[in-house]
Amino acid sequence: MWKSIDRLLCALYRYCGYAAAFFMVMIAVMVTLSIVTRLLSVYVPGLTEYSGYSMAAASFLALAYTFHEKGHIRVSLFLSRMPTSVRRIAEVWCLGVASLVSVFLAWYMGRLVYFSWKFEEYSEGADAILLWKPQSLVLLGAVVLALAVGHHFVRCLFTKDYEPR
Repeated sequence: MWKSIDRLLCALYRYCGYAAAFFMVMIAVMVTLSIVTRLLSVYVPGLTEYSGYSMAAASFLALAYTFHEKGHIRVSLFLSRMPTSVRRIAEVWCLGVASLVSVFLAWYMGRLVYFSWKFEEYSEGADAILLWKPQSLVLLGAVVLALAVGHHFVRCLFTKDYEPR
């Protein structure tokens, strides 16, 4: 059962990475479109805001994939110099703290989205979009990051030969 959950979570991280790549392409498209429309003296409302929303979505959706693929700065240089028994304790401690911080981030991002939805907050740009819509993508990225860190924390706790992926 653990292997199927592990595969499912790894697929979730990969699909979040694909979504992040999609939003990065959207940033490039919108910035290019903004430049071209300015040269043609045509005003397209909201391009700047939508590229900003895409940047936030890309950043947060990429967090879990990057963490899973060891792309984030880690304390591995410090941990590699420790004795094996102490290294495991330090790895568990680091992943435990990271789990708490990532859950805290996801919780408060959820509160932000909820209150934006509840009070019907609109953006201040020309498009006046409801803010909870782009914030939901950031919330999704934060929740999947919390899952990824928790996933690695549980793997570290219950696997003797745990090596950070």
